[in-house]
Amino acid sequence: MFKKLVAFIVTPEFRKNLLIAIVMVFFLILIAIFSLRIFTKHGESLTLPDLSGLTIEQAKELVASGSIEFKVDTVYIQGKQAGTIVQQDPDPKTEVKEGRTVYLLIQSLVPPQVKLPDLEGKTLAEARAIIEGYGLKVGEMTYKSDIAKDVVLGITYKGMSISAGAGLAKGATVGLVLGNGFGAAAISIPDLTGLTLQEAIFTIRGNSLLLGKVTFEGPITDSASAKVFKQEPPAVLGDTTTIQQGSMINIYLRQE
Repeated sequence: MFKKLVAFIVTPEFRKNLLIAIVMVFFLILIAIFSLRIFTKHGESLTLPDLSGLTIEQAKELVASGSIEFKVDTVYIQGKQAGTIVQQDPDPKTEVKEGRTVYLLIQSLVPPQVKLPDLEGKTLAEARAIIEGYGLKVGEMTYKSDIAKDVVLGITYKGMSISAGAGLAKGATVGLVLGNGFGAAAISIPDLTGLTLQEAIFTIRGNSLLLGKVTFEGPITDSASAKVFKQEPPAVLGDTTTIQQGSMINIYLRQE
């Protein structure tokens, strides 16, 4: 049996078949190697550029030679230009194979909507923190007569009053209507003529007014005995002129 096997191996037919098999295996290995190189694009890579600030069309033109594929999602970041790339993955200057998928975040064309929070009765500091926390901005601040100083009385948007719950675009600017701390009541101007400084102060404060400039005229030996002879604004007998609570009154005193 062994002799027959040896005799077959040395025959020309066996050597021919063996040579054919070796050649076929060699070519199969070459085909596999080249197929793998093509499939993996071996040795073919590019450095990914910085795409931030570009539009999708501009990004495609920039990397057109690399057959890069883009997968896009949207985000809203205040201050960024709508429709431009704000973030990419992989990062810029990364070596990537041609045909690689690059993930992009694009600034949304339409800002998301937020509901205006209830700010009435909040202090200015509290309202500012809440507004900015909602992605809004504080714009013009106007004051109106109210006993509470720097407390929110209302909200405006583009010159119109709006209420809590109103929908606004993120990044919008709202105005605040605040109390001036003086109150809303209008009162008659008190007559301070003939009062000492302390009596005048007592009367001014009793009428929810503020003491303004105090001026002494003439020789003064005892300021406590000096009396008011003039005031601004003046109190005219029978006059119906009024002033707002919190207003100032200047007084002039001299010693009789």
